Amino acid sequence: MKKPLSLVLCALLMLCALPALAETYSVTESGFGGDVTLTLTVEDGEVTNVEIVGLSETADLGGKAMPALAEAILEAQSPYVDAYTGATMTSTAELPAAEKAFAEAGIAVEAPEVEKGEDETTSCDVVVVGMGASGTFAAVSAAENGAKVIGIEMSQGLGGMGNAAQGMFAIDSVLQKEKYGDDLGSDQEYWFNHIYDRTQFLGNAQLIRTLVGESADTVQYVLDHDIAMFLSPQPQQIAHFDETIVYHRWNDTQPFVHMAEYLEKNAVDIRYGTHADKLEPAGDGTWNVICTKEDNGTLTVNAKAVIMSTGSFAGNEEMMRETLGDDVYEAAFVIGGMDGTGLQMLYDNGAAKGELLTMNHGVGPKAASTPDGGGIKVATQLTMNTPCLWVNRQGKRFMNEDLLKDTVEFSSAVLAQGGYAYTIVDEATVNRWADDSYENTGSWIHYWDHNGILDEDGNHTIYHAPISKEDFLADFEILAETGDGIVAQTIEEAAAFIGCDVETLKTTVENYNSYVKAGKDEEFFKSAESLLWTVEEGPFYVTKGYNAVLGALGGVNVTEKLEVLTGADEIMPGLYATGNNLSGISVAAYQNVEGVGLSTALTTGRLAGQFAAEYAAE
Repeated sequence: MKKPLSLVLCALLMLCALPALAETYSVTESGFGGDVTLTLTVEDGEVTNVEIVGLSETADLGGKAMPALAEAILEAQSPYVDAYTGATMTSTAELPAAEKAFAEAGIAVEAPEVEKGEDETTSCDVVVVGMGASGTFAAVSAAENGAKVIGIEMSQGLGGMGNAAQGMFAIDSVLQKEKYGDDLGSDQEYWFNHIYDRTQFLGNAQLIRTLVGESADTVQYVLDHDIAMFLSPQPQQIAHFDETIVYHRWNDTQPFVHMAEYLEKNAVDIRYGTHADKLEPAGDGTWNVICTKEDNGTLTVNAKAVIMSTGSFAGNEEMMRETLGDDVYEAAFVIGGMDGTGLQMLYDNGAAKGELLTMNHGVGPKAASTPDGGGIKVATQLTMNTPCLWVNRQGKRFMNEDLLKDTVEFSSAVLAQGGYAYTIVDEATVNRWADDSYENTGSWIHYWDHNGILDEDGNHTIYHAPISKEDFLADFEILAETGDGIVAQTIEEAAAFIGCDVETLKTTVENYNSYVKAGKDEEFFKSAESLLWTVEEGPFYVTKGYNAVLGALGGVNVTEKLEVLTGADEIMPGLYATGNNLSGISVAAYQNVEGVGLSTALTTGRLAGQFAAEYAAE
């Protein structure tokens, strides 16, 4: 009996000596550019690794925030660490995700007690609520026009969504005149009519005219504040190649750093880490903005004029569901945003409820990342940017696939199908994409100059270079795991994946193939140059693409001077709204004009600051 007992004891000792098994706990939350996933690795009750993945996060903000916050969480062994300066949306996703992951791992960490700071009351001429792109410009403009200004900002940085924007729309700017001289090819009249027509004449014509007419002065204002800009070498959207170049790009990775210098120069008092909760009339024609400070104390700002620049409501699930509908909301790829409290404060004081609108811009997969931090790059960029066969949930074509030349237009078409659709290509198509001798893959890249693909003359090209078929197939393995793609051997398998009737899909494919072979689309009149690929020999590569929602627009109606209106179209004295808080530029669909979002933010911010300062002086 002694020998077996000694063996058992040895075995137990060996087990005790083995390293503890590591367990992982992952939680996903919505960040700035999509889902952010935080994974804890835990051994013996201790966190040994923290990994944060969010491939759609901006490189300069979310991209820096993720490793910094991961390191801070690991070092503190706690989810309660400071947010990353300037990356509010990313931090807002990661820190709650960390808290949930710690709870799932059974690691109890008490939230730090926050003592309530002192309550404070102060006053100014103009208070700007929200120091994003429009709010920052509004604050500087108001101060430069003689007002004493206080800015309220819930994060620790400036610029908000403006840090992710690439450029702004403008016509008649100094940069255009340097390139074109006096012959721009189009003028203010053309662009006013273009933008107004896109609203089906339901937009605010006076506001649109102000945007178009003032955009050149906004470019000059940007340049005058040490922010470098350049005129895009060509339009970023392929559908606009025959139009005048209106896209004025940041040539500065930190544009709001320069604006911070001007805020300081003009003595603008920025209250960071402060959330505006309530707006109420003070009884003497002024307004009180009641806020919660970072130390949980109350800040009351009494001001002659209030500029609401809080962004819109993309982070408010209830409002987004109301705008998109429940089914589309569940299907769409929604990028996070503000919670709509700025709009609600205006509504509570009688402001008109303008149209609520989502910024639908492109189609892509929801599968963003893999456990090793890699992502789906080749397959979806090809299949989601190619005028090949697109079908809806019924297995039917639903658009002229040339709409892909404009990301807003084809995004709207997919939105009308419930928020997602499918592309189908066959083996022969993939082989052509992978053939080095095939000069033009036929798949387009919007924002072409970011991809570094050059033609034989060294110029940037909008087309994909030939791809590695191995990379393409590897991506489809990921898509299959996430349910967003399949390599189907037969049309029957493809129909089963889509969930449509087999005979309907077969008819769609047969008709489409006949259009390609004839060089004429009898159904939706797609151009002959885009009728390049039949769908004949399996395997078939089916990709599921979701409508991408960049954010939200609208909320209140305003005059051309950015004054907030009541439902009876009466001006609410001393109240102004800017950027994504206002309605009337985009109606029914997001404008398909390059840079119109940032142009609206910067131009309305600049003007609201001026008008609010003038009102306060009166």
